[in-house]
Amino acid sequence: AIHCIVLLFKRIFHPRVNIFGMNEETLIKRYRLSSFAILELLDEIKADLEPATRRSQAIPAMTKLLASLHFFASGSFQRTVAITAGISQSRFSEVLSEVLNAMLRRMAKFIRFPHTQNSLNETKQGFFAVAGFPGVIGAIDCTHVQLVPPAGTEHVYRNRKHTHSLNVQCVCDAKGIITNIVAKYPGSVHDSYILRNSALFSKLRDGEFGDGDSAYPLHPFLLTPVLNPTTAAENRYNEAHIRTRNVVERTFGILKSRFRCLDRTGGALLYRPEKVAQIVVTCCMLHNIAKLHGLEHDAMPEDNVGPSLRMEQQLNAAGTQTRTSLIQSHFL
Repeated sequence: AIHCIVLLFKRIFHPRVNIFGMNEETLIKRYRLSSFAILELLDEIKADLEPATRRSQAIPAMTKLLASLHFFASGSFQRTVAITAGISQSRFSEVLSEVLNAMLRRMAKFIRFPHTQNSLNETKQGFFAVAGFPGVIGAIDCTHVQLVPPAGTEHVYRNRKHTHSLNVQCVCDAKGIITNIVAKYPGSVHDSYILRNSALFSKLRDGEFGDGDSAYPLHPFLLTPVLNPTTAAENRYNEAHIRTRNVVERTFGILKSRFRCLDRTGGALLYRPEKVAQIVVTCCMLHNIAKLHGLEHDAMPEDNVGPSLRMEQQLNAAGTQTRTSLIQSHFL
């Protein structure tokens, strides 16, 4: 007779993370949001995250949110975040996708370009207070988020520093709140191409200006620096332009310091480009939520891929006239 011994292993459930009992300072350091902001966000997306099963060990919506916030904030590997959250690594991958999808369904609520006259006027006043630059409704720039490219596409994602990345376009207001984002182009794509092919391009109107660096061509609605200023007025214009544009550069520094998964010091994101784009957009939404709750964060120097190729050769007559008129009316 053959005798068999069957070993039955009891499934081990790790204690799951929760915010109750955690002091506010530790909470903000780990998740980048206050307890009130976390509870408010949970209330917003809870219906999308609630487990469909009635099993006692199903992952609660709070645990899913906190595990994802910890990943965004720390840039740690999935395994580290999963252990901290008390869930398996494979389950965390699913949880992250659930949270990303829940957030992206609400993108329009948290990333909004000014469109009413009141919001436009408020945005212009905010920028004018920075450096006396009139009519600005957004500071625009691109930043690179490193990733591991899919096999066979390395050349498409390789940027000018010979690393692989997404080139992400953002617009922000004078407070550093992100009002528009395009996160779908590989690192080899030029900033000006991203703008020209974005929905934002058709929203900008004469008399209201975007503020961009010399990577962009000059337009009546997108003012760039004078590359070789020869007058005191042109120098004053350039100084005001730089101070105004610095708002978006500082915003990138805060964004990547707050959510280390976006910064190269956290390592390249090990996801397909489409999921990297979802992570970037979600972090921008969370950045806005933190700002709206008055949560400040130190900026790290923006380590971008270097200055973009200058586009001054693409001047158009209307853009030149608009810039000249502005210099004469406000910077003489």
